[in-house]
Amino acid sequence: MQYYAFAVPGLEEIAGQELAELGADVGERRRGVVFFSWDGDPQGLLALTTVEDVYALVARDTVKRSREGLEEIEALVADAELFELAVGAHRRARPKRIKRISYRVVAQRHGGRQRYMRKEARKALERAIGRRFPRWRKVEEEALIEVWGLEADRQLLVGVRLSDRTMRHRTYKEAQLEASLRPTVARAMVRLCEPGVDDVFLDPMCGAGTILIERGEYGRYGQLLGGDIRPEAVAAARTNIGPRYKPIEVREWDAASLPLAAGAVDRVVCNLPFGKKIGELWELQTLYGRSAGEMARVLKPGGVAVLLTSERAALERALAAAEVLYIERLMPVEVLGQEAFFFKLKKVI
Repeated sequence: MQYYAFAVPGLEEIAGQELAELGADVGERRRGVVFFSWDGDPQGLLALTTVEDVYALVARDTVKRSREGLEEIEALVADAELFELAVGAHRRARPKRIKRISYRVVAQRHGGRQRYMRKEARKALERAIGRRFPRWRKVEEEALIEVWGLEADRQLLVGVRLSDRTMRHRTYKEAQLEASLRPTVARAMVRLCEPGVDDVFLDPMCGAGTILIERGEYGRYGQLLGGDIRPEAVAAARTNIGPRYKPIEVREWDAASLPLAAGAVDRVVCNLPFGKKIGELWELQTLYGRSAGEMARVLKPGGVAVLLTSERAALERALAAAEVLYIERLMPVEVLGQEAFFFKLKKVI
């Protein structure tokens, strides 16, 4: 059975690794999309943690950018051999007793130069579904089946969505903070840090607690430590964490002066402040310099840190001053439409 998953651009490799661990046969990866085959229960795909959404493939082909493309879209989907299989995968993934199937179409477009509008592509998809399944009822909201069409350059990708918003947003985030990290990005950072079952794991600028929670959900650990200089962030993290993930400590502190002993932690994962809303570049440079030195101090020799920022040069300067942290890997990733980077660091033994 053929599927594909949407991932945050830059996380395709990590998403592919998670799929392979699950037993999927991972195929092509392109920006924001991972294609794979899976012979298991489709419901098992809903447990994926590094992807935004999962789809059962209906059709995939090139279409013209001219208005003839609308006819090609309609014919491609109306005659798609995989449509019934995709609907069956949805039925197994999200079983529900209903009298009549309702559906809605979501049309997306990356890039352009088509001679027709996106809403016209959506109408072509709706006509195709009406031809293929005349008893289905089209609705605007709360549909049983969602058919998504993505136009990227000249290629059309159509699938039945198996997941819902809880895959990308989770269910634990009761308290929200502005610029809070996406859970899928947090989980990718956790995976990248090579977590171990006895790790003391630190997020020194924990915000709403997303990274700490994703580490707790990932698997066994020794202890979780987190904190933030903002009282409202500490309160939000404690609310989201609740009584779970013991032993854990979330405290109000300054990441540039951590109340931890030297060499006390095995892994550091942190979404560093960045962007114009946070402050001027010189302010970030000062913060990065002081906090990088503290992370280097509390990290054990051979320990791993994974940091996220869009201010690559500022962090590189801070790491050069810290001396004992070297860059093992630099991964571009898109965060809220902005280019950013995962820095995977190791402390010199």
